[in-house]
Amino acid sequence: MARTKKFDENQALEAALHLFWEKGYASTSLQDLEKGTGLNRASIYNAFGNKRSLFKKCLALYLSRVRSMLEGITGAAASSREAVKNWLAFVIDFQFNQETPGGCLVILSALERHQHDRETKEMVAGLFRHEREVMQGILEQGVQRGEFSDGFDCVGVAAAITATTSGMVVLAMGGAPVSALQEVSRSVMGLLDRK
Repeated sequence: MARTKKFDENQALEAALHLFWEKGYASTSLQDLEKGTGLNRASIYNAFGNKRSLFKKCLALYLSRVRSMLEGITGAAASSREAVKNWLAFVIDFQFNQETPGGCLVILSALERHQHDRETKEMVAGLFRHEREVMQGILEQGVQRGEFSDGFDCVGVAAAITATTSGMVVLAMGGAPVSALQEVSRSVMGLLDRK
C-alpha cells in the first residue's frame, strides 16, 4: 500500500517558487529549499525530482500567473491606450509589492541564462514573445477602433513596450525609485500619442 504524503505539494511548490524568485536559480541551494519548504532532500527529490526539475515547475507556475495577469489587466481596459497604461502601472506596482520578493523570476532567469538549459531558456523567451504579441494585438485593435492611424507601427511599439517593462524591472532590482519607473512609463505612453 502506498504511503500518504505528509505535506502539501502545492504549498511546498509555492515556497520553492518564492526562494527562486528572491535568490535566483544559481543562488538557491538544496539547503535553502529544505529550509524554505520544510521538506528533507529525499522528499524534495521524490515529489519534484532534482533542483532543475523543481525550478521548471516553479517557473511554469510563475509564467502562467504572469500570462493570466497580463491578459486580465489589458483585457479589462476600455481602450488600447488604457490597456498599455494599466499594464505599465501594474509592472511598476508589482516591483514594490510587500507581499512578493520584488523583481521578476523571468528577468532574473534571463540575467542568469548561463545557468539554464534549453527548455528553461525557451520558457523565458516564450513569455517575452507572448507579451509582445499581446501588446501588438492591443495596438492593432486600437488601429481598428480609430485610436491610432492606419500607419501606426504596432509591431515596433509593441516591441518597445515589452523591452521597457523588462527594463523597468531591472531598474527596480537596481534600486531605482517608483518615480523613475513612472517617468519611463510616461515616455513610453508618449509613443502612443504619435498616432
